[in-house]
Amino acid sequence: MRIILLAAAALVATPAVAQIGPEPFNGAFVGIQGGWQQDRQTLETQVGNALVKASNKKDGFNYGGQIGYDFRVNPSVVFGLEAAITGRTGETFLDDGFDVYRLTQGRTISTTARVGFMTDPQGLVYARGGYANAKFNLDDAGTRFTENRDGWTVGAGYERAVSQNVSARVEYGYSDFGRDRLGAATDLTYRRHAVNAGLNFRF
Repeated sequence: MRIILLAAAALVATPAVAQIGPEPFNGAFVGIQGGWQQDRQTLETQVGNALVKASNKKDGFNYGGQIGYDFRVNPSVVFGLEAAITGRTGETFLDDGFDVYRLTQGRTISTTARVGFMTDPQGLVYARGGYANAKFNLDDAGTRFTENRDGWTVGAGYERAVSQNVSARVEYGYSDFGRDRLGAATDLTYRRHAVNAGLNFRF
């Protein structure tokens, strides 16, 4: 939670800064991030002519880092590329009335592009989207499966320059990792919501 508090404090304190460098959000950066993440799974089992559904959601804390590059297209528009890796805490139990599945989430990697618009000389509002890959461990009555699932992610956020070399951001993201066939009549879908705060160090 320290990352979230630092980023929030930086965003609040920034209006007092009169001028930060000649052109924020232009060049390479590395950073850290952390925040809230909720993984949602829906289990669907076909029993005769009936479709039995079981769904669950689990909150956890995520943490990680990112590296990227911003291009200042013009005074008002920024285009960026970013690669990130995160982990998270917690696990989920799913019960469809026939089996109990234990699901844990491992690391997630993503590569995204973003486009942003300057709200003032130091503030940037943006949207992003791209590819994501998440690792899941599924335990079905002692039988353990590990898989890396490809998916897509989209999000939106606000980033603000707090000094010539540091910026702070808050961002919401949604990810979809598709559907997994567990058996002849059982499917499991993977969805994710997250709210993260982060700091980027620019050079």
